Amino acid sequence: METQDKVIFKKYKYARNAVLREIRKITRDEQLDVATQCKKNPQKFWNYENSKCNSKSAVGDLLSTDAHGNKVVVSTDEEKAKALGMHLSGVFTIEE
Repeated sequence: METQDKVIFKKYKYARNAVLREIRKITRDEQLDVATQCKKNPQKFWNYENSKCNSKSAVGDLLSTDAHGNKVVVSTDEEKAKALGMHLSGVFTIEE
């Protein structure tokens, strides 16, 4: 926040700190609730654990070369799999 007015900045800091305190309190209460009920209700624990561990990230568009040596952008999942397979097959070698 950019301001020269100290009163406005002080109000902003007060509101920001109040929100952070509330977020931390809610998180702490949720974790305490899960911890106290994990023996009786393990599903609640695993639901909480999975909600914190899930990360869904897709492979972005790739720059690959086609059969003629031209650079192309690969965007579909099938094309990405083929491009990565071609790259990895050229990197690894079988030693005798």
